[in-house]
Amino acid sequence: MLVLPSRLKATLGRTLLGWDIHPTAYLGRSVILVDHLSMGPGSSIGPLNVIKDLEELRMAEGASIATRNWIVGIPRSSDPDSDAFPKSPNRRPSLVMGQHAMITVAHEIDCSDRVEIGDYSSLAGFRCTILTHSLNLVRDRFVTGPVEIGPHAAVMSGSTLLSGTRVPARSIVSAGSVINTPLTDELTFYGGSPAEPVRGLPETLGFFHRGDGEDLDDVSGVEGYGS
Repeated sequence: MLVLPSRLKATLGRTLLGWDIHPTAYLGRSVILVDHLSMGPGSSIGPLNVIKDLEELRMAEGASIATRNWIVGIPRSSDPDSDAFPKSPNRRPSLVMGQHAMITVAHEIDCSDRVEIGDYSSLAGFRCTILTHSLNLVRDRFVTGPVEIGPHAAVMSGSTLLSGTRVPARSIVSAGSVINTPLTDELTFYGGSPAEPVRGLPETLGFFHRGDGEDLDDVSGVEGYGS
C-alpha cells in the first residue's frame, strides 16, 4: 500500500488485505507492500520507509520503525527450482519485532530470510546493515540464513550483521562493528571487524532494564556505553 495517511491505510489494510492492525497503532506515509502486516498496541511505522516483498511484518506492542529505512525481501517461488535461493528451501522473508523493539533511522535490512529483533532491543543510531543472504564461496552458491538480535540488546550505528548471525540477549555491539559469526555471551560489549568480546557489562546497565519500571536516574556506575 503506497503512501497513504495512517487512518486510511490502516482501514484499507484491515478490510482489503486482512492485515491485523491494532486501533492504537500508527502508520506513517511509507511504502508498505507485504503479504501480511501485524501491528500490536502502540506500535508504529514512521514516514519515508520502504518495506516490501516480505511474507510477514510482525510488530508486537510498542515496537517501532522510525524513518528512512529500506527493508526489502526476495519473494519465494512456488517452484523451488526457480527460486532465487534454491539451496535455502526453508527461508522465510519476514521481519519480526518483539515488544518495544526499535529500528531507528536509515538502516538497510535484507529480509531474504527471517530477521528477528527481540523484546526491548534496538537497531540503533544510523545506517546499520543486516544481510540474510550470502555467496558461499566454497560451494559457489547463494544461500540465506536468519539473523537474530536477542532481547535487551543494542546494535549501534554503522554496524553490519551477516547472514546466519546472532546478537545475544543483554549485549551491546559497538558502532561500526561487523558480525560474521553468531555471538554467544550475554552481558558483553562487542566491537571490531570481525566483532569480538571487548569487556563484560554490568547487569545494572539501564538499557537492560527497559520495561522494568525502574528509575534509570538511580542506576550508577554504568556510564560510557553509548555511541
